[in-house]
Amino acid sequence: MKSTTSTFDLTPQRRFAYSDLTDELRRAIKDSGVTDGMAVAFCPHTTCALLINEWEEGALEDFRGRLEAMVPDGVYYAHDDIERRTQNLQEPHERQNGHAHVKQMLLTTTSHAIPVAAGEPMLGRWQRLLLLELDDPHDRTIVFHVFGE
Repeated sequence: MKSTTSTFDLTPQRRFAYSDLTDELRRAIKDSGVTDGMAVAFCPHTTCALLINEWEEGALEDFRGRLEAMVPDGVYYAHDDIERRTQNLQEPHERQNGHAHVKQMLLTTTSHAIPVAAGEPMLGRWQRLLLLELDDPHDRTIVFHVFGE
């Protein structure tokens, strides 16, 4: 059995930007030499999410709108309350991103396991692997672990 791990780095352009990672997933599979097995895409960040869905502007806009309505930016988040928060603080300035953490926890999408057959990810006809930035833009790393025969 073969097993490889690779990373891909990117910086989304803005909050709520979608980045299509499907070509990077395909490249990781090809570079691994695995033709039948599994690819795991993992995002080790707490304020963005990996999604598998259609790349269609209307659908992406609809999702962004529903997510913003469900978890608005301009309300109180305990995570942002420096008078009360005592954990995981970075000095000297801590950003106000409680909204991004809550959105990511609701989505709970830090990784996806994607079957591989004939050297290709077994995504549906319209499916793409997407990163959704939920915070202000940051450098992001996506980990691809591919294993199989």
